[in-house]
Amino acid sequence: MESINVLLVDDNTTFLRVTTQFLEAHDAANMTVIGTANRGEQALEQVEELQPQVILIDLAMPGMPGLEAIPHLRRMMPDVGIIALTMMNTSSFRQAALDAGADEFIPKSAMRTALLPAITRLVERGRAARAEPVAPTTDTKETTIVAAPRQILVMEDDAHLRRLYGKALRAKGYEVHTAATMQEARNFLESSRFDIMLCDIHMGTERGTDILSEYADQLVTSGTQVVMVSGQARYREMCEELGADFFLEKPISIGVLVALVDRLTARHR
Repeated sequence: MESINVLLVDDNTTFLRVTTQFLEAHDAANMTVIGTANRGEQALEQVEELQPQVILIDLAMPGMPGLEAIPHLRRMMPDVGIIALTMMNTSSFRQAALDAGADEFIPKSAMRTALLPAITRLVERGRAARAEPVAPTTDTKETTIVAAPRQILVMEDDAHLRRLYGKALRAKGYEVHTAATMQEARNFLESSRFDIMLCDIHMGTERGTDILSEYADQLVTSGTQVVMVSGQARYREMCEELGADFFLEKPISIGVLVALVDRLTARHR
């Protein structure tokens, strides 16, 4: 049986040792821990050289935490399986890890029963994807299809954040339009279709949530995915009830934002 190569990332040396022993003790799983790292930066340095099939990474570490490292790891190795580990078993941590690019979220308290099946699922999924046949083509002419850039609308009344979000997303190849006021956002929505709308809740004296109500039918019909943003977590439930696809709490990690947009656009390709 082909060995499954695993990279462990955690700042607790005891955890690294015990988890290594746990994984490699199961002969049927045939797992090998090919490397360990005690912070996110070290994982980024090792991952391309080691080429693991699965990365187990703690979400909270000194320096670069797992939530910040995951988007970088995902960009460096798009097909690697990433399992987020944490002592904090909350829905907000789970959603943040998945939004950042993790494939699985496992509380450390559940590792003994949940970890091996999760690793096996990811590896089997990767093997199945590699084994998928490529449909033959009868056309002998070589055709290159260039996809149109994905359209992003950023509604944010903070000029610094508008520039920051726009710069990061444009660097990834997205076409970004920014609105500093609700009226500017309405003008964009009246004239264009967007793949994703990033919407701050507090837009001056107005509320970004009003856009969800005003353009509810249009957003659904056009397939626009809505990401609401606020510095106050208490708005999460309200945004979900209004039909928002995701809620991000400020301050937003740029890596998390870009990873979420990548995942949302990939889902609709």
